Amino acid sequence: MHLNYKPASDGRLKDESAIYHVDSNYQVEKLSKLFLSLKANVCDLNPALVTKCITGTEQDFLMIMNRASDYLSRVQPNMPETTRKQLLDMFCEAVFGYYVLTSLILSKEVSDIKILAYDHIVVKANGQRYLTDISFYSEEDYRTWYDRILRIHRLGKTEEYALNHCTDRKGVDEFYLRIDVQLSCITSTEINNLHIRKMPKEKLSWEYLKENGMLDDSAMEYLKDRILSGYGFLISGRGGSGKSTLLNNMLDWIPFDESVLVSQESDELYSNVHPQIQFEHTMTVRKNDVVTDYTLEDELRLGLLQDIDNFVIGEIKGGEALHVFTTAMSTGARFFGTIHSNDARTSVRRLVQCARYVSDYPMETLEEMLSAMPFVLIHMSRFSIDEIVEIDGWDAKAGKLIFSEVYRKEQK
Repeated sequence: MHLNYKPASDGRLKDESAIYHVDSNYQVEKLSKLFLSLKANVCDLNPALVTKCITGTEQDFLMIMNRASDYLSRVQPNMPETTRKQLLDMFCEAVFGYYVLTSLILSKEVSDIKILAYDHIVVKANGQRYLTDISFYSEEDYRTWYDRILRIHRLGKTEEYALNHCTDRKGVDEFYLRIDVQLSCITSTEINNLHIRKMPKEKLSWEYLKENGMLDDSAMEYLKDRILSGYGFLISGRGGSGKSTLLNNMLDWIPFDESVLVSQESDELYSNVHPQIQFEHTMTVRKNDVVTDYTLEDELRLGLLQDIDNFVIGEIKGGEALHVFTTAMSTGARFFGTIHSNDARTSVRRLVQCARYVSDYPMETLEEMLSAMPFVLIHMSRFSIDEIVEIDGWDAKAGKLIFSEVYRKEQK
C-alpha cells in the first residue's frame, strides 16, 4: 500500500511501563506475615464486628483495636514495641483507612491513584504515569476493602450507584481526597475500579511549583499582573496536568476587596486567606423515589443575585459554560476556570461547544462575546505551562477571534 503521509513520531512503541516505587510495611515479608495472621484472626473472623466499628462510635473503634492488641500479646508476648506499633498501624489502615494505598497517598509527588484490579494499581506522579509495585494480597482482600470504603463514605453498592464519587476531607492529614468509584456492574472487566485525586490541604508553594518546572519567575509576574489588571483566565489541558493546582494558587492573588464564587463538582479549589470567597459544590439528594440534582448551573444562576465580582468554575464540562458568556461576562464580572482541550486556542472552541449543549447561540456569536473583556488562555501538560495566549479582539471581517501569543514552551 502507498500511503501519503509524513511520519510524526520516531516509530518506537512505548510498550513498557515505568515502575513507581514507594516503601510500604505491607511489602516487608516479616511484617506482612504477622499482619495477615492478625487480620485473619481479628478482622476476617468477625466481619459483623468490623461493619459495626466502621459505622459506629469511638468506643467501637477502641474495642476492635483492643482485640487486635490482645491478639498480638497472646501470640507474640515478646514482640518489640516498635514492631507491635507498626502492626497495629497497619491493621488500623486496613480496617478504617486506605490500606496498601497509604504510602502512595502520603507521597507528595503522586497526584492520582487508580485501581484497575487487586494487583494492578497505577499512579500519576509529577505529571508522569507509572505502574506501581503495590498490590492487595488477593481479589478477596481487595473486594472486602472496597466494600469497607463504600461503607465508610456512605456510597451505595447497588446498580443505581454504579458511578459515584465523594470527597474525604478528614481521613488524611495532608490531603483532601476526591474518590471516584465504578462498580463491577458497569466495568467491562467486572472488577470494581477506584480513582483517587489528591488535593493538598496546604497549597503547594509557588517555590515548589517553580522547582518542579511548572513556571518561572517571569511567568509568575505575568500572571499576577493580569489578575490585578482584571483579566479572566481559562486553563486547559488533560486530567492531572496541573490545571487545578495552578488555578488554586491564583485564587489567592484575586484582590481581597473583590467577591468570588467558586463552583465545583468536588472540593479541589480552596483558599485559607481570601476573605471574600464562598465555595459551593454540586450534590444529589435522593429522597424516596425523587432525585434532585443541584448543578453548577444552579449555583452560577444564584450567584448572579449575590453581587459576585469573580466567577470560578472548577472544571467546565457542559451547559454551565453558557453562564461564562451570557451572565458572568456580560454583567462585568470576570471568569476563571479549567477545561479539557489540546491547546490554548482550541480551548475557546471547546468552551463554546459546551455552551451550545444548552443554547442555540451560533458559535461565532459566542466566540465574539469573549472579546468583550481581557482574557488569558493557558495550556498545560505534565505539570507544566506549555502555552499562554491572550484574546486580543475580534476580526469582524474574518469572523474569528484575534489571538496574541505570550509564551510557547520550546519542544525538546
